[in-house]
Amino acid sequence: MNLSLSKRADYVIKAGIALARSYDGDSYLKVRQIAAEMAIPRSYTPQILDALIQCRLVESRAGKTGGYRLTRNPETITVLELLEAGEGLLKSDSCALADGPCRWDNVCPMHEVMSTAVTRFRETMAGESLSDLASRDLLLERGELGLPSDPHVRKNRFKEFSVKNSTVIGLPRPAVLSKLQAGEGEWLSKPMLSAIREAISQESLGDLFSADVLQSAALDVNLGYVHEQGAYINIPVTFEGVKSRLEIPRFVGNLSLESIEESKTICEINGRFEFNLAISGGPGGPDPQTMSSLHIQLDLLAVRICDDFLTDISSQVSSS
Repeated sequence: MNLSLSKRADYVIKAGIALARSYDGDSYLKVRQIAAEMAIPRSYTPQILDALIQCRLVESRAGKTGGYRLTRNPETITVLELLEAGEGLLKSDSCALADGPCRWDNVCPMHEVMSTAVTRFRETMAGESLSDLASRDLLLERGELGLPSDPHVRKNRFKEFSVKNSTVIGLPRPAVLSKLQAGEGEWLSKPMLSAIREAISQESLGDLFSADVLQSAALDVNLGYVHEQGAYINIPVTFEGVKSRLEIPRFVGNLSLESIEESKTICEINGRFEFNLAISGGPGGPDPQTMSSLHIQLDLLAVRICDDFLTDISSQVSSS
């Protein structure tokens, strides 16, 4: 039985965490920053923020210094409020056994059980604050929160491929950061799209991707706000097809910078590529050997895209 949140509730919680992590009672976040922080599709983020505005949990302001911020301290906002902003009022108003003809009218043997479960669920969610979630998210980011006894499984081995690589740029860290953030990072879309096209060609995987889509594709770049972690600074970043085109590989991760000398900086890219391809095994599908070979090819594709992209931006940052 799947007890996961709906996609809408998932995004509402993530947007809330992003706003809570930056909350100071005054600053506003841009849509692209919120999208990058929690890997929410940028095209969908305004709808999620509108839902939070309707529930008076978030307010917006137009203009260059505008954006979105929480209306209250995250310590006073409960997880229940967030969930209901995304899902509506959480209640059990339909029969748990009424899948088809039902021999009961207004009550069934499961009625009291479900009512009690819903009441306790609401009490649990009301007892957790948005600040609690943001604090746990920070601990996870720092690697200071251990795994629970029942960790959830999220990786689809034919969809998500982890990548990590780094290079040394002969410039001080502030200069590298400034160049990466130039134009809100939009310039990064060109080298990423070029790396995607070139890698697909080099790995001879053109049959898995539409040539027409790749040729006309455009990418949205979402840069989050800078996180300082000791000697490192991390910038959350996502790359996704404009209008959420599923045919275009999506990247979710971080660009990290570390000073190693006064005039040298290690630039690292770390995250995962997501390929939304119609691949399936089982009856009538590819045999296990073919699937295994395809998995290796896609893994190599992700690595090549990452390497080519990092090489390109390193060259551009160094020469500009």
